[in-house]
Amino acid sequence: MSQQINLFDARFRRSGRRFSAATLAWALAGVSVLALAVQQLYAYQNRSLQGALTQTDRRVVELRDQMARYAKELSAQGPSSALGDEMVRLEERLRTRRALLSSLQTGAGNAEGFSTYLAALARQTMDGVWLIGIEIGADLIVKGRALDGGLVPAYIGRLKQEESFAGRSVSELRMSAQPGNQLEFSLSIPLGKGPS
Repeated sequence: MSQQINLFDARFRRSGRRFSAATLAWALAGVSVLALAVQQLYAYQNRSLQGALTQTDRRVVELRDQMARYAKELSAQGPSSALGDEMVRLEERLRTRRALLSSLQTGAGNAEGFSTYLAALARQTMDGVWLIGIEIGADLIVKGRALDGGLVPAYIGRLKQEESFAGRSVSELRMSAQPGNQLEFSLSIPLGKGPS
C-alpha cells in the first residue's frame, strides 16, 4: 500500500509583496526631486556660461573698436621712416650678399672657384705659423699669427710654391705685435686677373 504525503502548506508559500500606493508615491516624489535638482544644476551652469559669453562679446567689440582706432591713427601718420630706413638697409645687404654669391660662383675670374686656393692654404703648414682667418672677395686676405717675424716671409715663399699662388704677388702685408711674443699678420693676394 502506498501513501501520499502532501508537503505543500500555505504557510510556506512566499508572499509576493506588491508596492503599495504609498511606496510608489514616495518613489515618484524622490525621482521628481532628483530631476528638479539636476534641472537647477544645468540652469545654473547655463546662466554662468551665458554671463561668460556676454563678457566675451563685449571684449570682442572693445578690441574691434580699438583696432579700428589704431588703424586710423597709423594711416594718419603715414609710413614709418624707421621702417623705410630698415628696408633700404636690408635691400643693400641683399645686394651685397648676391654680389658675394655671384663672386663665389664665378670664382672671381677663376673657373675653378676658390677650392684650389683653400686647398693650397691647407697643404702649406709651418711650425710657429697658424691662420686665424680667411676673407674671399676680389682679393684673398689671409690672417694669421706667428711666433717670429722671420717666419712670415718664409710662409709667403712656401705659398708661392703652390700652383694656385704661383706668379701672384702679395699686394698688402700688415704685421703687428701681440701680447705673448706673438706677431699677427694679414696679407692680401689679388685674385681677379690671374697671375701677375
